[in-house]
Amino acid sequence: MTGEKETGEGGSQPQPAQAEGAKPAAAAAAAAMTEAEVDELPKAIVRRLVKDKLAQVATGGAEVIVNRDAMATFAESARIFIHYLSATANDMCKESKRQTINADDVLKALDEMEFSEFVVPLRTSLQDFRDKNAARRSGTTQKKTEKRRKTDEGSLPQEQNDANADED
Repeated sequence: MTGEKETGEGGSQPQPAQAEGAKPAAAAAAAAMTEAEVDELPKAIVRRLVKDKLAQVATGGAEVIVNRDAMATFAESARIFIHYLSATANDMCKESKRQTINADDVLKALDEMEFSEFVVPLRTSLQDFRDKNAARRSGTTQKKTEKRRKTDEGSLPQEQNDANADED
């Protein structure tokens, strides 16, 4: 074993001279791992989506058990679908001579991919999302306006006092 010494656990550790050469390889492995992790969908979210849907369609209150391989397959299928939908939406965007994909591009892509049965429910969901955010934004704007008004009212007596002091 050239350049390595045995550890008590049966593994090996590189000598300091060798560790420097191993750093780029370790960094490359970490970068590759990070890249693979970026492509994965969060397992907890996939699990929750699958279980919620199965609970909706389960008959007789029977709980459906999904094994680990099936869950990984759901996650990979969803990832592939998202990539395909993204590429198709990008094509719709380019046809319109734009560089930014918008919601209509995604809906057109679904139609193009022959998933048109999802377009109407998604439009409804998108409109609900926009309405909810518009209400939240207007509420935030009202709070900011009230805060400014209170701040202005709080500083108004001070300004009046300053004006009265100038008159004396």
